[in-house]
Amino acid sequence: MRSKAALVWLVLLVPLGASPALAEPARWMSVRGQSLVSFDAGFPPADFSGFGRDLLGEFEADAADLSQGVSGSLTVQVLGISTGNEGRDKEMWKALAAGRHPTMYFVIQTITAPSFPPGAAEHTDTLLTIQGRLSIAGVERVKRFSGRVRLKQGRLWVRGESRFKMSDFGIKPPQYLLLPVKDEVGVGFDLLLERQP
Repeated sequence: MRSKAALVWLVLLVPLGASPALAEPARWMSVRGQSLVSFDAGFPPADFSGFGRDLLGEFEADAADLSQGVSGSLTVQVLGISTGNEGRDKEMWKALAAGRHPTMYFVIQTITAPSFPPGAAEHTDTLLTIQGRLSIAGVERVKRFSGRVRLKQGRLWVRGESRFKMSDFGIKPPQYLLLPVKDEVGVGFDLLLERQP
């Protein structure tokens, strides 16, 4: 009877284990063309969104147990962010001081998760809180993102989102068609990361 119980536990636990290839710290990089950052802005006539794919994400993590620590950063080219409207984009780049600060970046400080161990798995999202130093227009602030991570055929898919005010970074909300954009914006990232040899 005891051996039967042990066999049942073994059958239940084996699927929870990570692939040996993933059960160690590894370097992960964003897949070009399959990762992006985004924002949503409030504008009285019509809200709008912007997207940027000119980015570089480099991270080190044990995908099987993120509690072991995650380090790394995401760097975005400001002029690579577009709302699909040339005039509006120019006002945005000006507000972001793209000439003086051509990149914005996020450096991870801590990652926490309600599940234990907080590891990535196929077909299931692991919820995360990601805290780090966010730099926009040359001003750095500590910000938190609500995130999730999942394994996708050996790659890591990571998504996060947050809301904050442009004025937190010394940015005066730009005007378009003589109307100001709302100070608070929603910011997100959607990254596909590939394990490096």
